Amino acid sequence: MFRNLSTVGLPLSGRPSELIELALSFGFDGMDIDIVDFQRQADIFGVEHARRLMVSARLKSGVFQLPVTLAADEGEFKEEMAELPRRLELAKATELTRAVVPVAPASDDHTFKDFFELHRTRLHTIGELAAKEGIQVGLVLVPETDAHAGKALQFIHTYEGLLGLVAVSHPSVGVVVDGWAFAVTGEPLDMIAKVPAGRIVEVRISDAPREVPGSELHHGQRLMPGDTGTIDSAAILSHARDAGFDGPVTPWADRATLAGRGREKIVRMAGDRLDAAWRGAGLPIVPRWFAPVARESGRVEDGGPAPVPATGAVPNRAPSY
Repeated sequence: MFRNLSTVGLPLSGRPSELIELALSFGFDGMDIDIVDFQRQADIFGVEHARRLMVSARLKSGVFQLPVTLAADEGEFKEEMAELPRRLELAKATELTRAVVPVAPASDDHTFKDFFELHRTRLHTIGELAAKEGIQVGLVLVPETDAHAGKALQFIHTYEGLLGLVAVSHPSVGVVVDGWAFAVTGEPLDMIAKVPAGRIVEVRISDAPREVPGSELHHGQRLMPGDTGTIDSAAILSHARDAGFDGPVTPWADRATLAGRGREKIVRMAGDRLDAAWRGAGLPIVPRWFAPVARESGRVEDGGPAPVPATGAVPNRAPSY
């Protein structure tokens, strides 16, 4: 397993060079990539230019958000699928082997049976395309009650249901193990062992407020891992390790819970909390090849060489990965 930073999961904004520097400074081994933005950069400047910062930083590629909406109407889905082969090719070129996509928890238009079959057939098509590029697709559970309340027809919002969908999907389709989702559904962590071998795509860790029933949790309460200790991140890592998982572990928290904290403080805290979970699970922490200490200004103060090209190395151009 490796420690992964996601600008969606925390979330963060800034130039890729700045975010990469923060990832290096606070012990992360990998980062997610925005595949749509990467495509724009690759189309303009070429693939090697677009991926140069990640290469020079020696960061692993984490996951990318699959730019497809599984529950979309047929016209929208066809448009998204027309773009997908090119994006999967680019993902392979930048050594991305893991994509993630959420599963809608309910619908106003489809019965459970029809929605299940729609997802099965679409995931089979996506899975075949992804497999050709050596990419796995992880299904993300959306378990919060407010995400499916008010919908006419309920769909999948438990891991038991998600594993049922994975069981009939293409072999390249798996799951995202999410500590927050387990807290919301109340399902035991033993469910992790029921994921088919090799089909855990990503692990996400978070925390939740004390004394709030899982059924009442909403996404705005999703806390940084280790904030309260309500969710046992070390236990999640232990179960994932026992299941043979060796991929990205990503801290997730809602923007509202991070208000008032700067980028550096957020990444520093996330790195510290990941290290604590790592130690709690008895996992070895391999030092990064470059481990500076960053100041509040975001500059590195170890006196050593810069880990990535200087922020101004490509003036007047859109940011690159």
